Amino acid sequence: MEFQLKTGTIESTLDDKGRVVIPAPFREHYTGMLVITQGKEECVWVMQAATYQRFLLKFKKKCEEEALSSEEIEAFKYQHESTAFSVEIDPKNGRIPVPAFLRTYANLTKDCLVVSVNNHLEIWNADYNKKFMEEVRLINKNTHKKLLGKVNFFSEEDEE
Repeated sequence: MEFQLKTGTIESTLDDKGRVVIPAPFREHYTGMLVITQGKEECVWVMQAATYQRFLLKFKKKCEEEALSSEEIEAFKYQHESTAFSVEIDPKNGRIPVPAFLRTYANLTKDCLVVSVNNHLEIWNADYNKKFMEEVRLINKNTHKKLLGKVNFFSEEDEE
């Protein structure tokens, strides 16, 4: 059995009709009806309908457990529910339509990136993603410093 990554970042394009090509390595996991919505960052999230439903149910459960304020709940709903749209991937060429309001939100241009992480896709403006990843890199660098000498990520042995 061959190991296949289900995560990664691949360059893609947005065509003149507002469609983004989902790169071939990700297409097998994203078939049929998909949900596209605003991401937490300035990107667009794409996920299977069942994943989106679980996402909403988990949020509702956490709202009750964490006693979130009505303002926090409303902000979540406006960002992730009111902007949700059903799309279907074109099986012939792997494109999905991105509604104009979502393209504007994520500032999507011809050159974009498709990121597969946490069981969903993110479609990014390449420049926005570069800035975001610079922030992530600094946080990760500090995390590695905290773990320095405590864990060897490249060892074949499990560590306590």
